[in-house]
Amino acid sequence: MKGEFYKMDYEAWDEGTDELTLEQEAAYLRLCHQLYRRKAAIPSAPATLARIWRCHPNKARKLLADLIAAGKIVETHGHLTNTRVTRELDERETKRTHKVDAGHTGGTRTQENRRKLLKTNDADEADAQAENKQNQAEKEIEGEKKREESTPVVPKGTQTGFERFRAAYPPKHVSFPTQQARKRYDQAIKGGATHDEIEAGAKAYAAEQIRIGKSGTEFVKSADSWLYQRRWLDFAQQGSDPPGASTTKLNPAQDRRHRLRLAIDHFRDEWRQGTDEQYRPGTAGCTTLPQIVEEARASVAAERLLTSQPQPANAA
Repeated sequence: MKGEFYKMDYEAWDEGTDELTLEQEAAYLRLCHQLYRRKAAIPSAPATLARIWRCHPNKARKLLADLIAAGKIVETHGHLTNTRVTRELDERETKRTHKVDAGHTGGTRTQENRRKLLKTNDADEADAQAENKQNQAEKEIEGEKKREESTPVVPKGTQTGFERFRAAYPPKHVSFPTQQARKRYDQAIKGGATHDEIEAGAKAYAAEQIRIGKSGTEFVKSADSWLYQRRWLDFAQQGSDPPGASTTKLNPAQDRRHRLRLAIDHFRDEWRQGTDEQYRPGTAGCTTLPQIVEEARASVAAERLLTSQPQPANAA
């Protein structure tokens, strides 16, 4: 695959791997790299995966089961594939075939067209080509105007609002990601969020981190990720809505992911006693489905088990 590249949509990747652990995401990414590189399915044998993931075969077997259960990898007849990788490889092969076909016929056709134009000196055809180019340029300009009109304009005062957010956000052990966070902040404002609710969410998050003793450490979420995941909604209050409820109506998939994240945070950190009962597992008023609660409990239990187990001598 030397000299070839594949596209990677980082926002789609972050959203699609939101429910994976860091170890599972790394294994998934490395497996995708190998699928692109080999342009073929990979055997699901633990020994093969252990070489790819540089870990013990038992760990490879566990990671494979997690990725298959998450729907990221498909196993068919002892071989592993990924739908997205397969589709992009097929598209690349189709484009390559078209280029090869065009190379065989394009040169001959171009020379014939040139000879015809030189022989007939067809001014009408030349005028038609110029007119087509003009029409194409006008269409591109019109399309650009429509895109500008349909793109929401970031309201005035965004710079001031961003500085207020930055001042309110809890410190981390590394420098503040100004460029990335500013981009995410503008996207949030375009998406309908207000300066005040984002600032209020940042202040609440900062107070929370101070209360649990994590302020200024690596456990503080990066500001750009915090904005991209709309985490200010975890602290938003609208009328009688409980803390953690979203100020915007979420579709079923978003609501499930939102509740799963809160449940995982609850089982990771017992300090989340302040979360409203509607979102707190184990209380009578919790409306989160038992399946989501059990999934969150199992995810946190697996994380703790992995971190407590000694790594094999040949593990990466």
